Amino acid sequence: MDLVTRAALVAALLLVSALTWWALTRRASRFRPARHDGRALLTAQQLGSPLGTRATLVQLSAATCSTCPRVAAVLSSTAASLPGVQHVELRVEERMDLVERYGVLRTPTVLLLDADGGLASRMSGPLDSDTARTAIDAVTRTAAPRRTAPTAGESLD
Repeated sequence: MDLVTRAALVAALLLVSALTWWALTRRASRFRPARHDGRALLTAQQLGSPLGTRATLVQLSAATCSTCPRVAAVLSSTAASLPGVQHVELRVEERMDLVERYGVLRTPTVLLLDADGGLASRMSGPLDSDTARTAIDAVTRTAAPRRTAPTAGESLD
C-alpha cells in the first residue's frame, strides 16, 4: 500500500470517528421525547417512592459514575423548588429491571415521568437546572396537576 492510500485511509477513519462522536454527543444532555409502548407507566410501588403530583424525575445512577452526584444535586434542588415535582435516585446495580426495560446504556440516565407515572422524556449525561426546568415545564404545561384524595374537612367539588 503506498503512502497516499494510507493517508486517505487514515483520513477516512478520522472522519468516520469524528462523525460518530458528534452524533453520540449531540444526543447527550438533552431530554428527548419517549416512545410510549404501553409498558411505560411506573408506579410509586415500583419506584419505592411516591410520584410527584406534577412530574417525577427518576435518576438511574451507578456507584462508579463521576457525573451522577452532580446531576443528583441539580435534580434534587430543582425538584425542591418546584411544587409537585419529585426526584428519585436509583442505582442501576440494584434495578436491572429498569435498565433492561428502558434500554439504559449510560449513567446518569434521567426518566421524566408525568403525573400518572408515564414516561414523557429521557436524557443521559450531565444536566443543568435550566434544562431540567424546561423539560418539566414541557410535561406539566400540557397536563393539569393530579388531584389527590381530599384531606379532612375538604369537599370533592
